[in-house]
Amino acid sequence: MQPPESPRELAPGGAGSAELRYRLLVEQIPAITYIADFKGDRPFLYVSPQAEDLLGYPASEWVEDPMLWERILHPDDRERVLSEEQRTLAAEEEFESEYRLVSREGRVLWFWERDMIVRDDYGTPVCTQGVLVDVTDVKRAQAQIRDERDRAQRYLDIAATMIVVIAADGRVSLVNRRACEVLGYSEEELLGQDWFELVVPDADRESTRSVFKRLTAADGDRSEEFEHRVVSKTGDERLIAWRNKALRDERDRVTGILSSGEDITERRKAQERVAYLAYHDQLTALPNRAMLQDNLTVAVARASRSGMAVGLLCLDLDDFKLVNDSLGHAVGDELLLAVAKRLDSSKRHGDVLARAGGDEFFVLLPDLPEEGEGPALAAAQRVVAAFQDPFEVAGTELHVSTSVGVSLFPRDAGDADELLRHADAAMYQAKRNARAGFAVYSQEADDPFERLSLTSRLRRSLKQGELVLHYQPIFSLPDRTPVALEALIRWDDPDRGLLLPEAFIPAAEHSGLIEPIGEWVLNEVCAQAARWATLGLRPRLSVNASPRELRRPEYSDTLAAALRRHGIEPSQLVVEVTESAAMEEASAARRLLGRLDTLGVGLAIDDFGEGFSSLSRLRELPVDQLKIDRSFMRDVPGSEGASAVITAIIRLAEALGRTVVAEGVETEEQHRFLVEQGCPLAQGFHLCRPLPADDVTALLLRN
Repeated sequence: MQPPESPRELAPGGAGSAELRYRLLVEQIPAITYIADFKGDRPFLYVSPQAEDLLGYPASEWVEDPMLWERILHPDDRERVLSEEQRTLAAEEEFESEYRLVSREGRVLWFWERDMIVRDDYGTPVCTQGVLVDVTDVKRAQAQIRDERDRAQRYLDIAATMIVVIAADGRVSLVNRRACEVLGYSEEELLGQDWFELVVPDADRESTRSVFKRLTAADGDRSEEFEHRVVSKTGDERLIAWRNKALRDERDRVTGILSSGEDITERRKAQERVAYLAYHDQLTALPNRAMLQDNLTVAVARASRSGMAVGLLCLDLDDFKLVNDSLGHAVGDELLLAVAKRLDSSKRHGDVLARAGGDEFFVLLPDLPEEGEGPALAAAQRVVAAFQDPFEVAGTELHVSTSVGVSLFPRDAGDADELLRHADAAMYQAKRNARAGFAVYSQEADDPFERLSLTSRLRRSLKQGELVLHYQPIFSLPDRTPVALEALIRWDDPDRGLLLPEAFIPAAEHSGLIEPIGEWVLNEVCAQAARWATLGLRPRLSVNASPRELRRPEYSDTLAAALRRHGIEPSQLVVEVTESAAMEEASAARRLLGRLDTLGVGLAIDDFGEGFSSLSRLRELPVDQLKIDRSFMRDVPGSEGASAVITAIIRLAEALGRTVVAEGVETEEQHRFLVEQGCPLAQGFHLCRPLPADDVTALLLRN
């Protein structure tokens, strides 16, 4: 088989104009493009003139000297690159690598290369077509690597993006393989066709034509970026991000436009889905706590100006845990859906019903009269009455009651946060009173004595060594190999036994004890890591940072001191912050996470999807991992909606360059689903429960 003798053979018909169009395309790209013989003695059939600009060797020398490229490979990269090239050629696979070349003047330059195999109609390799992009500046400018990577990516991915050249009359004059794959047309079917009539949907046609007219105008812009949809041959619509550049001849006359496009359909769907989830409860589709907080803030601000009142009802189902424990979570979820539907029908038009999580709901009553207690109590009575009739769930009748707390602005609270806290306190007062009723906020409802008692006992626990750490393994999927551990605090209370964090961490946050507790956790984790290191075990360890700790500039110093004290490498530690804390405390979080990132510590967003991430903020934070909140795993894979959410988060994480860890894996079906979706890491009771350090040691030694 003879390889093509020139680039013109790659164009249909082999005409000279096709070669000209090819050169107009590749010789404007700020990179070296080439065509190489697949297995012949002469590697390069064509090399673009940029080779001389960048490396000092003219294109003719590359073509005439088969060993030139190998000879100017940096000695430290030569063995690796040649080995990989030989392997991919033998396997007839795409070659992609990053390496150094030495120019004629002796300068060392970094290049990224992608080499694609071109095949004939029978699938036989004819030649390879590739691109060499100078990434030296990217390597040198690590402080600006993210911005440089984005800028360079348009060129780095050129072989994998859609490339279309549209002539001045709007007809397709050149198209690459990727564009054909996305559109479902062959090259022959696209060449010569009116691009706008063939693939641009009616709704986008006028706007895309206007861009084309601006680019092809004599005094128009030279380039423009925008998004528009294309319709494939099968009728499938895809959203494409296009980068368009006017092509001009030596007399500066427009000959057409070069469009390179990236299919962003799935990425946009994932972004929209995650943005929706940021403000809605997954199970009931009601507003979540984040949206409630926003609406509450607006309602309070409006009431402050108008002299009106705002009411807030906090309700919690009585003994809901018994339903979950006796009938299962699926029945519990069905009950929550029925409750949400009945509550929605009982509220006034304009009121906001939200689910804050678990079996806790809120009803926001905006724009009440100045003396708003009457309407608020009437709303509370309607809520209690809504639970009089049984709920039909899973083929049976369930009698469920609720306890409701009522708080009013401005009578009971001075701002939105205080109104929220006081409604919650009133709800607990209703539970203590008799349940199945409601209570209006009062100072007594906030029970300071119980909080003081818990705080005192918790302070004692620090002094007497009652706090302990358990470790839950994080597994690599699908081989179930433990690769990391999350440190989870427990309180071995002499009076009440082993307590989980939710029983005492809120009190620690409120009292300020969370800071010494957090410092104890850091030192204990580092000490345990040092003990494991003596056995040859060096698992990556995650610790949780509380919102209060995020506000402390000294936190990074405390962590660094613990690492030094026990001789632990920063890269062995991962600090987890909740999504809500990272976003609510965005400024402080960004500063702290930046310091931790500089220190070399890994960073993770915990409970991802439960809070209200801004995608722009999330992209700016220097985090390594996104940990999918366990609530999303409950209905996977049985629920199509829940499965779609998990998939969307995985794809979003891939687009952002973050690693995904799925929490709450409780069944083998969930495990298999995550493997199929390409989720790299997971943890949960199905894989392994949290264990004391000694049990973890045995697990690590076995693996």
